Amino acid sequence: MKVAIQVRDVVLDDLVSLMPIWEEIQAETPGLAVDALLGRIELSLSQNGFRMVVALDATTVVGVACVGLTDVGTWTETPGIQVSGLHVLSNYRHRGVAKAILNAALQSADNWGCSSIVVSVPPQSRDANRFFARLGFAPTATHRVTEVAILRKKISVEPRHMVVARMRRRQEVVTNPEIMVRHAIGK
Repeated sequence: MKVAIQVRDVVLDDLVSLMPIWEEIQAETPGLAVDALLGRIELSLSQNGFRMVVALDATTVVGVACVGLTDVGTWTETPGIQVSGLHVLSNYRHRGVAKAILNAALQSADNWGCSSIVVSVPPQSRDANRFFARLGFAPTATHRVTEVAILRKKISVEPRHMVVARMRRRQEVVTNPEIMVRHAIGK
């Protein structure tokens, strides 16, 4: 049975309502801290070209996604919309929630002058891949992700002690607010 779903931009007060969705996401992605969710909410509230949307059934948050401007490909001139992190509570799937979220992404595409929509889908999620294929999404690339430090360790021609020193400096910047400020203003 389809439900009447409304989609709107996230607000900071949605954090508590997003916890059931976040728990499902964490079950699929162990080690993901709630700081990641809070960071996306704050980014959505402060940056043009990026939205985080929530889908609601009455007052219950049942779905979420990030929608942002993206480069569709190296040889494409017009920007596109990237839909990532789309997640619908398991007991609300197959009820039109994801389509309602994608309609919000279409509105963003119109507002931002984009002609393409890209979605991020976990390769192991057979149902999600089938869903997007039925909507006309075709695979165009496989994105493989690694941390800078891991790649540097594998391919860098720098002496190891220089790599370790850079990693320590970067960690200091990340963990020490005073250094972060000095680094940001170039002092």
